[in-house]
Amino acid sequence: MAPSIFKRYKLHFTRPLPGLRPGRPERDSMVERVRRLASENGMAGDLHTIAPNAGFGILEVRCTERLARRLSDLSEIETVQEA
Repeated sequence: MAPSIFKRYKLHFTRPLPGLRPGRPERDSMVERVRRLASENGMAGDLHTIAPNAGFGILEVRCTERLARRLSDLSEIETVQEA
C-alpha cells in the first residue's frame, strides 16, 4: 500500500484571538482562517480534514507537508506540529 500524501498536524493558535469569545465562535473562526489560506493559495486539494481538538486554540488537520509549511506563515498560528 502506498503511503498517504496527507499527514496529521496539530495547529496551536495564539490566545486569545482578538474580538472572539473562547468556545465555538473562536473555533469556527480558526477553521475558516485555515480554509481561506488554503483556497487563496490554490491549495484547497492539499487540505483533507479539519477536526477541532478538546483543547481550546488547537486544531487537528490532515494535509500535505506543503500546506503545513504555509500554515506556519499565519500570524495567528504559534506552532505546527506533526501528530
